[in-house]
Order: sequence, then structure tokens, then C-alpha cells
Amino acid sequence: MSAPLQIIANFGHQFLGQAADTSALIQLVARGKKQGYAVGDWVNVTLTNDTQGAIESIVPRTNLFYRSEFHKQKNLAANIDQVAIVCATEPAFAEELLGRALICAQVADISALIILNKIDVADKVEAAREILSIYPNLNYKIVEVSAHDAESVARLEPHFAGKSTLLMGQSGMGKSSLINALIPDVNIKTREISTVLNTGKHTTTFSRLYHCVFNGLSSTIIDSPGFENFGMAQFSVSQIQHAMPEFAPYLGACKFNNCSHRHEPQCAVLDAIDAGLIHPRRHGFYMRLLEQLEYYDRTAY
Repeated sequence: MSAPLQIIANFGHQFLGQAADTSALIQLVARGKKQGYAVGDWVNVTLTNDTQGAIESIVPRTNLFYRSEFHKQKNLAANIDQVAIVCATEPAFAEELLGRALICAQVADISALIILNKIDVADKVEAAREILSIYPNLNYKIVEVSAHDAESVARLEPHFAGKSTLLMGQSGMGKSSLINALIPDVNIKTREISTVLNTGKHTTTFSRLYHCVFNGLSSTIIDSPGFENFGMAQFSVSQIQHAMPEFAPYLGACKFNNCSHRHEPQCAVLDAIDAGLIHPRRHGFYMRLLEQLEYYDRTAY
């Protein structure tokens, strides 16, 4: 068995691995029906030749970022330092999906960064800023950029330097343009991956990890496909409540220990909303999450 390899690309049933001390790429397959591997995982491998091998086991992870619908889990990245969620001025981003990604990061104890892209679309930028204006008060950092302006893209480098970052967002948010601006040789690296797997342009639909240097520090960016939904069947009501930063000061202060913060009397969360301390839009988001969890519970079997 060779030294552990890091999965740098996930193509569903095939993977690419890379050792810490080499740029050589190894084509990997999973033993039997074992799945659940994520880009960023370190895995123990048995090499079958110089360029191919089989995954035997996963080295224990520091974390895992994933989403799920019922019993289907989609692992997006492992062993990361932060999640960077790309929103855009045009097309309009879905705040619901942003909120869900932030919940997942919070539960996994992974830092989150919000990127507002396409700020060069002048007639749309103020509306996007207004939607995002509540998030700095929840201790989320927002960085405004235009992927076509090198100076603004450079604002991201201090946030990425020395870290492993999962870059994610809805389709159409300009994430690919940001990747191209951040990593000048990204097309060369993508072609190298395509050559190894003989997959051509279809590699753009799967996640991959890029090594880069920001501010003189070795860093990695995991580029993930754009998404249009973000299931959260894996979470309990309590996990969601504790992942809402604005709820934190009021949890445990309600009259009823099992308060759902929806309609109960003497609910500290509802009182905070009335006092203007919690934005009603965020509480509406929380209510929709509870409704979806209840739907999962009703239809799980």
C-alpha cells in the first residue's frame, strides 16, 4: 500500500489522487460498492501500476461538507478550512440557497465567506447589497468583486491564502470566471485531468481541487458544480436552531423547553423578532426549513 493520496477530482465512479510530494496524477477506483468519497479526502490506496490504483480506506477527516435529500447524500468536500459562497448581481441569486449553505457550514463548524460577484452590473448591485445587508450582523464577511477586474479579484487572496476553500454557488453566478481569474493556468490543469481520465469537456460537471499560491502561502481551491437545490435532510430541528447565529442569545430562554419558535407564547425568539433584533426574513427562512424537515419525516418510509 502506498502513502496516502489526496482526492483532487471526483467524477462519480472514478477519482484522481495526488500525493503530497508530487504532481503526478493517479487514476483511482473504489473497491466494490464503496462510495462516499469527497474531493479533499486523503485515502489509502493500493497501486495496480504507475498511474492507477484502488481506494482501500479513508484517512480520518477533519470535516465533511455535504447536502442530502432523504437517504441520498452528496459529499461536496472534505478537510476544508472554509466555504466561499458565490452570489451575483445578475442573474439574481436565491437567498434561500445561500441560507442553506450557511447552515451546513455552521453545523460542520466550517467558516463561511460570502462573495458578491458581478458588481460591474451597476443597475443591479444595490438590490443585491440590500439583500445581503443583514449578513454582516451575523458575523459573515462579504467580499465584493467583478471577475473581469483583476484588482477586485485580488481582494479575495487574503481570504484564501494558506487555506483550503470550497468555492460553490448557483449556476450562473460567474464562479467559473472567478476560478479563471484566481488561477491563471486553470485551463491547463483541467486539460491535464481530462487527459488522464479521457473525459473531455464533461469534467466541468464534477468537483476538482486546484493547488495555488496566494500571498506567498500554499493554498487550495475546490471548484464544485453549480447547484439549483440544497437538501438538508441530514439535520435535526435542534441543529438548525443552533446554526442560526441570531437565535443563539435566545435559545433556552423560552417558557417551554421544546419551543419550536413558531407560535408558542413567551418565546424568546419571537419576542426578539418583535423587538427588531432578528430579521423577519430570516425567521421565515427558518420556518420553511422546519416545514421541509417535517415533510422528510412524513415521507421517509
